Amino acid sequence: MRGLVVMAALAAGVLPSSAAAQLLGQVFVEVTRQSTGEPVLNLSPDDFEVSENGRPGGIVSADLDTAPMKIAVLIDNGDRLLETGALNPLRAGLDGFLDTLAPQHEAALITIARSVQQRVGFTTDRGTLQEGVGLLFPDRGAGARLLDGVRETWNRRFEEDDAFPVIVLVLTDGTEASGTYNDNQYADLLNPLIANGVTVHAVMLSSRGSVRAQQRLPQYALSLVENTGGIAETFVAPTGYESVLPRLAARMNDHYDRVSKRYRLIFERPNPPGMQVSVSVTGNDLAFSLFIDRRMPR
Repeated sequence: MRGLVVMAALAAGVLPSSAAAQLLGQVFVEVTRQSTGEPVLNLSPDDFEVSENGRPGGIVSADLDTAPMKIAVLIDNGDRLLETGALNPLRAGLDGFLDTLAPQHEAALITIARSVQQRVGFTTDRGTLQEGVGLLFPDRGAGARLLDGVRETWNRRFEEDDAFPVIVLVLTDGTEASGTYNDNQYADLLNPLIANGVTVHAVMLSSRGSVRAQQRLPQYALSLVENTGGIAETFVAPTGYESVLPRLAARMNDHYDRVSKRYRLIFERPNPPGMQVSVSVTGNDLAFSLFIDRRMPR
């Protein structure tokens, strides 16, 4: 006998993806026992129903969102590392980030001063990654190619089916050397990140002072963070890397523990798609919440 049906709606919150014959959407569903607050982790696709503006959509899959994160760490190793004496604090901070990051998550190290170079490819081997950290050096006379670095990393280092892509920007307040991006070019960079569920986080050394820094790398980084649901943290002393980067890894771990208990619900969207998605789940003593993405609480 089927139990109670619990329903919730989410306005204009579906993330579309292309399929050969059907437009797909996704939402994330966190289901708990109403009486205890404990997560319910044994549901199947048959336990869910979804509709858009009242028109039903077929459930393609309903799986717990347990795929590990795939994290590209983009590092500004330009002139400002020399000017601020930040190299050793940066290395210590990256070591702390890798030590803190839960072991199932892959990471890669990519430097973005002068040119975009992958120093260590995606791996869970923390020893290999920390060896790469030890080989980081400033590129004298170089500015950081932040926007080019994000674009090349997404296009060349990630796969379209990566389940949990993350980009971490580790920045100084140096010069953006990517050149000018007009509104259309910036949209072409940003929109695929949003559509594919990429989260961008940023930690930024802003020793020049807030007004001047806003005219440099941080303004681009903050835009990427705000539009993808990540978090950003700035600091004025180079030693800030040593505390901010491990703290970011701990927050990422905590957030992953939360979202990994959510179901990633993939469904066929009706034609034409609707503006409001409704989901129901069948069972007794259930409560649940819907999320359009994996945004971290601010």
